[in-house]
Amino acid sequence: MNLFGRISLCGCVSGYNEADPKASVVQIPVLFRQLKMEGFHVTRWIDRWMEGISQNKKWIEEGKLKYKETITEGFDNMFNAFVDMLRGGNIGKAIVKA
Repeated sequence: MNLFGRISLCGCVSGYNEADPKASVVQIPVLFRQLKMEGFHVTRWIDRWMEGISQNKKWIEEGKLKYKETITEGFDNMFNAFVDMLRGGNIGKAIVKA
């Protein structure tokens, strides 16, 4: 990180079910680099929701934004896909095609 850098923190789903949550070991770099870490939630900008959707769509169409998804086939596999997603077994968006 650069001096006075900023870290955006969003999303914690991968750690929701941890039996032994790991303590973060970022204090020294944060202190000496004088960093700012700020959590955010998408609803903070709810009034700009459609602007974000439109911009992301444009970037995807232009090939500037790449995404990954894990697709599970079949409605009968929905439960397993859900459990797998909670365990971190998917890459990107988890989708079930019925």
